[in-house]
Amino acid sequence: MQKILNPKSIAIVGASTDPTKLGSLILNNVIRGGFQGKIYPVNPNTKTIAGLTTYKNVSDIPQKVDVACIVVPAKHVTSVMKDCAKKKVKGVVIISAGFGEVGEEGKKLEDKIINIANKNNIRILGPNCLGFINNTNKTNLSFASMKPLKGDIAFMSQSGAFCTAMLDMSIPKNLGFSYFVSIGNKADIGEIDLFNHFMEDQNVKVISAYLEDITDGSLLIQNYEKNKRRKPVIILKAGQTEESKEAIESHTGSIAGSIETFRTAIKQAGIIEAQSTRELFNLMMMFSWSKPINGKRIAIVTNAGGPGIIATDCIIKNKLEIAEIPKDVRQDLKRNLPAESSVGNPIDVIGDATADRYRYPIDVLANSDEVDAIVIILTPQLVTQVEETSKLILNATQLYKKPIIPIFLGKKYVTSGLQRFYDNHVPAFTEIEDAINSLKTLYKYNHHTKNFSTQKIQKKWRKIKNKDKGDFEKEIKNLTTKKTKSVPDKLVEKMAGEIGINLPKQIVTKQISEALNFAEGNYPVALKVANEVIAHKTDMKGIYLNIADPNELLECYEKIQKEVYNLLNTKTFTMVVQEQLSPKVEFFIGASRDGKAGVYSPEIPGFGHLVVFGQGGIYTEIYQDFGYVLVPASKEDIKKSLEKTKIYQILSGARGKEPLNIDKIVEQIYKVQKLILLYPEIENLDINPLIITKRDAIAVDIKMFVSK
Repeated sequence: MQKILNPKSIAIVGASTDPTKLGSLILNNVIRGGFQGKIYPVNPNTKTIAGLTTYKNVSDIPQKVDVACIVVPAKHVTSVMKDCAKKKVKGVVIISAGFGEVGEEGKKLEDKIINIANKNNIRILGPNCLGFINNTNKTNLSFASMKPLKGDIAFMSQSGAFCTAMLDMSIPKNLGFSYFVSIGNKADIGEIDLFNHFMEDQNVKVISAYLEDITDGSLLIQNYEKNKRRKPVIILKAGQTEESKEAIESHTGSIAGSIETFRTAIKQAGIIEAQSTRELFNLMMMFSWSKPINGKRIAIVTNAGGPGIIATDCIIKNKLEIAEIPKDVRQDLKRNLPAESSVGNPIDVIGDATADRYRYPIDVLANSDEVDAIVIILTPQLVTQVEETSKLILNATQLYKKPIIPIFLGKKYVTSGLQRFYDNHVPAFTEIEDAINSLKTLYKYNHHTKNFSTQKIQKKWRKIKNKDKGDFEKEIKNLTTKKTKSVPDKLVEKMAGEIGINLPKQIVTKQISEALNFAEGNYPVALKVANEVIAHKTDMKGIYLNIADPNELLECYEKIQKEVYNLLNTKTFTMVVQEQLSPKVEFFIGASRDGKAGVYSPEIPGFGHLVVFGQGGIYTEIYQDFGYVLVPASKEDIKKSLEKTKIYQILSGARGKEPLNIDKIVEQIYKVQKLILLYPEIENLDINPLIITKRDAIAVDIKMFVSK
């Protein structure tokens, strides 16, 4: 990575004298960017380009070449790669398109160049990319039409066009970058390589990315959590409405889609998700320029009452706090502001405020221990001094350690003030919602980092995976080779017992006589067809509840037998007979795996298992009341996620109801992830319902599906 992003010599294969060709544009960008190393144009049809000696092939260059930039048609790239291997070039940037992005033939071509690279220890950026810009050493190896200003943000993108759009947005606001990298098809170098590099680079303060997919989510999260040099990472993830890979028999598969897995994973790790291009830009600006925020108590200074109220609402909605202004401070403000001013919070300096009227409240609030950040709102009224007020605020941002965030509402008449902030690297906004949302994200990140411990994360992994193998590993692995991937109820019962998931009294049998014997003394009972026979029993009348006596049990058995025969053409089937439980609340726990069964090994891509839980019963997907954690999660993580669901209020005793055993629920969720780590072959799992009572949490129905 160091050789590619910080080269001392560059060969440009496809350099051209035609100014409209990409090879010409890239060569000119390298020259005009001030690159300090050697530049070697490669073109068999001319002797010099831009005053530089050209070479027919990379291997003809007499000096060492760190990076070869390939800008030739896709069909010629293979031969160029072989030539680079002959020259022992270790880094290649392939600008050329026409590979995996165009279909099967392109993918075959891409595989060929990767094979050449792997055999010759060559790293590839691209293909189908814009190139990269490294502002720390003046390397502009791209065909971007503009160059970013120098700063401390490292940005990567799967879309070259998105790179240029972000560049265009950044220049008017003077937002600077240390690196700008287009990763294209990610045939070799991807987001994880760059994240790891940027984490260690002292020129990088903020890492940001536009990604359409993540090559190995689990590895990304592990690397980030273990890295001692934690930096804010902001990701805008596209493709959020993509359908699941394929329909599956588990409810959880439809609930726990890829975007939920992504969001849960990065949230637990402390990585930030941007919801839009605008938010991505705002957050880059905030994290690059703002001072850290140590608490969530926000003070508002405004020259207009309405915007002050909007800001108040926005602060509360974002789960920040309106700072309580001490009585002595309010009295002090009252003495120094007009009688019509409001000295609570928001502090309204009223519409005729000139620049100097902002000075006193800013100074007082910046020195108050009750305030963690100050939001300053300006609206352009007749006497408003936009330029002078911006100078005053700018001086305050340099004088005080707290974040002071200007919001200048308007367009034409506030532009000069905003530009002053941008020129001096002060995060400033034209929308109240944008400012407060960015401030909230800054607080959440700083709070997460303050409470983060690498040792705690590593201990969490060791503590959860307390065994290398489960007692039933052989049976589960055998199931993955069979056509039917549903785990038999008998085996489910044993696996649940292994890790302590509570089950009702039950029997799994094919014999009605055994069912009758079990039911004796346990009436009322429930009768249902086993999950390995039919996964969803309600729709085909495969379950009967509150069976009171042997006659009713026989009658229900015969009804199920008829249904099974009509569906599967057999009269023999496995059934489950359970004691009938009376739930206070029906809950559910599910899990869905992102990646293959070996996902928890570093070389296998994927995020791993997402555990989802919430309101259970037959209307689970209608309620849409879910909490999520990514394996592994601590009990604290699980509890926090559970607290955000609506069912948590019911479990806690809403409307005078008796509180139920929340700790037991957390314990059962925790045990589910133990099960998953023992048997990562579990692709999907559903416990629905989990019957909740005052004293216990009991898994009435467990479905498991396995795969390699």
